[in-house]
This record gives sequence, structure tokens and C-alpha cells, in this order.
Amino acid sequence: MFTELHARSAFSFHRGATQPEELVQRAAELDLPAIAITDRDGVYGSARAHATAARARGTGATTRAITGAEVTLEDGTALPLLVATRAGYQNLCRMLTRAKLRAPKNESRVTYAELEEFVSEAGQGALVGLSGDGEGPVRYHLENGDLEQAHQSLTRLKDILGKANLYVELQRHYARGEDWTNRRLLELAGTEKLPIIASNGTTFARQHERPLYDAFTCLRHHTLLDTAGSLLSRN
Repeated sequence: MFTELHARSAFSFHRGATQPEELVQRAAELDLPAIAITDRDGVYGSARAHATAARARGTGATTRAITGAEVTLEDGTALPLLVATRAGYQNLCRMLTRAKLRAPKNESRVTYAELEEFVSEAGQGALVGLSGDGEGPVRYHLENGDLEQAHQSLTRLKDILGKANLYVELQRHYARGEDWTNRRLLELAGTEKLPIIASNGTTFARQHERPLYDAFTCLRHHTLLDTAGSLLSRN
């Protein structure tokens, strides 16, 4: 059964159009066993998502919320991390807090050394990583034609998180070049013997929210709806 492990709520400024409560409610309507809220550089929507999931279970629904975050790394890419234990949650929050305290307002950067530090302190399996979408450290390089750098990024993450705690993430939005990228991701996963997951990289829960998300995308890229072109199909 499908589980959405990579969803951004409206708390991811300009990257999500739906409140976390609505994401959980929609997941319950679709009979998903769980949904992971992975807001950018924070666990902002997590509390609301968990509260909504708890209330839904009181009515017989079985959907649960998973805590996570997209962590912006020092190279500007974004690594989705999911919390598996209490220690994982504590260390994810500590990591994000350190990054926020030293960065300008509304910015955050986590070094690979810090990622290794907090993953190690949390303990094996406490934090689970996904290779990410087009802003992720692996797919970003693939979409820019650098297969070698994509491979290096994947092996680096595997060394930090552990082979059992890193998943190669596949998405299909029928964007140009996506099939080629997904084939390369499958090859890399096979080479490194890493498991694969499928996600939607969810940014809105219902179709009527798409125009709002498109507007946010244009704001983020400083462009107009009429000239955004392929940006709206891949972001």
C-alpha cells in the first residue's frame, strides 16, 4: 500500500499550498496508512498533523502522521529526513536550531559534518533519509547532467545515514527528462544496493489548490505565471 513520505505543507513558505491538517485529512480519505510532513528547515506542521491524525483515529481512520523535515545542506540542496525515534526527533530539532541560529533570517544551512554528527548522536536508524526531488542532493545533479556528482552525493549520504536508512526516491510528474532521470536513479540504487521508494513530493492536497501553488512557485522564482513555462510542471 502506498504511503506518502514526502509532503510539504503551507508552513514551507512558497513551497506548499495546503495546511498540514488538510494533508492528513486527504490522506485519510484516500486510505493511506501514513503521511510524512517534511516542511523545509523545520517541523512546523508536525504538531498540527499529529493532532489531526489522532482525532481521525478516534473516528475509525487509520492514517498516522510521520514527522520529518527537508534540511537545506551547505551546497543549497535539500535532504528529506524522517524521524523514526524520539532521539531522532531531538537531534533533528537540534540540528535545525543550530543552523537557524547562525544563519540570516529565513535561511538555514547544515554542513555535511553536522549531518553526520547529529545522525551519529541520534543512533542507528533514528533518522531516515530520502534522496530527494529536483532540489535534493542526488536528483539535482542528475537533472543538471552530472552523473558522477550525483553518484558521489548518494554514496556520501549512504556513508552518513547507513545503507539501511537511505532510500532512493522516485517521482513521476510527466515532466520533460523525468524518465531519463528515474532510470539513472534506479541504476544508482542498484549500484549502491539501496532500497527505492516512490513519492509524489506533495505540495497541495486537492486540485483546486494548484493555482495557488503555481502562484507561490512564480513568487519563489521571481517570474510571472504567463512566462513560468516548465517551472510549473516540475516545482
